[in-house]
Amino acid sequence: MKIYTRMFIVALACMLSIESGYSFFFFGRFKTPPLSETHLTKGRASKSELNPNQISVLVWNIYKGKKDTFKSDFPELATGKDLLIIQETDSDIRVQNVLESVPGFRWDTGISFTYAKKFGSFTGTLIGSSVEPKKVEIIRSKYKEPLVRTHKVITAASYPIKGREEKLLALSIHAINFARKKAFYHQLKQTELMIKSHKGPVIFGGDFNCRSKAKTKYMRNFFKELGFTEVTFRNDSRYRSGMTGRIIDYIYVRDLKVLDSEVYGHLKSSDHMAMTIDVSYL
Repeated sequence: MKIYTRMFIVALACMLSIESGYSFFFFGRFKTPPLSETHLTKGRASKSELNPNQISVLVWNIYKGKKDTFKSDFPELATGKDLLIIQETDSDIRVQNVLESVPGFRWDTGISFTYAKKFGSFTGTLIGSSVEPKKVEIIRSKYKEPLVRTHKVITAASYPIKGREEKLLALSIHAINFARKKAFYHQLKQTELMIKSHKGPVIFGGDFNCRSKAKTKYMRNFFKELGFTEVTFRNDSRYRSGMTGRIIDYIYVRDLKVLDSEVYGHLKSSDHMAMTIDVSYL
């Protein structure tokens, strides 16, 4: 029994490494910062309000900017966008230099964990905005991922809309991975009160890591009950899990009209495909 248990752990670690790009054989590599230190802000937005007639959004797991073409693809996709809803941002200079090359954006990062041997390091979820947010909140998962024992975070921010009292709420999620269903369910439920109490449109997007049929079904029911619509794509080439073949990147919207949606399946600058939508609030 002990031999089979060890074999299972090794096999699981290998799958985790392949799927997530981490080196899972070095335990103790990651640290969880105090919750009070999980929000990092830099940059300055160029606008004061969103245009209700058209709000352009990019949603993308950028794979920590590891691929060479990221430095050219990201600025091109970011051009003309109002919100950049990002997962797997990173403190690596390659990523930070690319972000700084995109003018007129404020960057709000939710830190999920730091690298134990790298001072000032971090990774997490990010929202870049051409409009200054009115409020930003970082929501850390209660549960940790297996083996690496790290949390995941959701970055949430609200933005003023020209001529409206309501604000747009945007959420960037990197869902907890390879954990029991209840961990995933709980992470989504952590946003429920915020969404229910928000009087205005909502965009909720990112890497939901819903690799099983049960998780996907729960996710869809969760958003349906809260009045969201799942965004569909005419050229749906979104990333699929190498383990189960299921799509794991989604965008959900509430009280918004989807004008256009696209998946940039031809780009090779991440293991996930970039998604863009144009919406209106009328």
